[in-house]
Amino acid sequence: MIKNNAKTIAILMATYNGEKYVEEMLRSLEKQTEDDFVCYIHDDGSTDQTVHILKKWVEDHPYHFMILEGQAQGSAKDNFFWMLAQVESDYYMFADQDDVWMPDKVEKSFRKMKQTETLCQDKYQAFCVFTDMQVVDENLQEIAPSFIRYIGRDPYRTSMAEIIMDNPAAGCTMLFNRPLRDAALELRDPTKIEMHDVWILALAAAYGTEHVGVVDEACAYYRQHANNEMGARTESKADKIKRNLIDLCSGRFMQQKRAFLQKGRNLAGQMYLVHALPEKQKKILEEFSEIGKLSKWQRIKFYKKYGFTRNQGTGWMYLWI
Repeated sequence: MIKNNAKTIAILMATYNGEKYVEEMLRSLEKQTEDDFVCYIHDDGSTDQTVHILKKWVEDHPYHFMILEGQAQGSAKDNFFWMLAQVESDYYMFADQDDVWMPDKVEKSFRKMKQTETLCQDKYQAFCVFTDMQVVDENLQEIAPSFIRYIGRDPYRTSMAEIIMDNPAAGCTMLFNRPLRDAALELRDPTKIEMHDVWILALAAAYGTEHVGVVDEACAYYRQHANNEMGARTESKADKIKRNLIDLCSGRFMQQKRAFLQKGRNLAGQMYLVHALPEKQKKILEEFSEIGKLSKWQRIKFYKKYGFTRNQGTGWMYLWI
């Protein structure tokens, strides 16, 4: 276990075969206007020059950067969870190897965090804030000014139920505090959640929407290229209708919709097991995780009562699921 006593924020960066972009990302961290951080980097078994680049960078910039030694974890999600367990700090951020952060990203995120903590006076002290990103191509040319809106989400839909259904924030946009990190590490079965970002943000929202802060502006360049593990995906209304018609004709439509809801139920089932969550929210999570046992009309009533709706296209939940 590493104690980040010298700095307030631990930035956790997962790398894997990132030789093409990683130095540009590291350079953007070095240029941050808020320097109260250490960036901890764990490589997941790269076979290119990534590790060589990282070692040289850390050697030249020991003040802000440190390599975490340890075995490969096999995925970005598992890599981030592993690093989260290795470092003790007051605050945490995640960083992807192929993005570029704007110079004031850490500063704006931390300022919003302090505002959010100050405004919330309840007994639960777990908080998360997130920013938007500008979607860019591999040469940093703009594709869309807002990642969140590009993928059809709303940054202000931050209730627990809304995040479970439609997470608006990528992990690399978040800053969260130690109590939320400790709650996040209570995850029993990582295979039941899709990614680390929805897990952490949904946990924060389970304490109340006032525990989630939004910086509604792009603070990073979200680079799209052939090797993105999770990219920015969008489609027009016409394309969506066409896709649904194809899925209906092929028999995949119901299967895919049920699989989507099952992911949310699996997430809720894991959240329910987190000890420190409010009991009222845990009851909702337990009911949602087992909602398949209820009749269709009971499920519809539950969705409406607790706000399990999507930003777009909730109708199919009521009609078919």
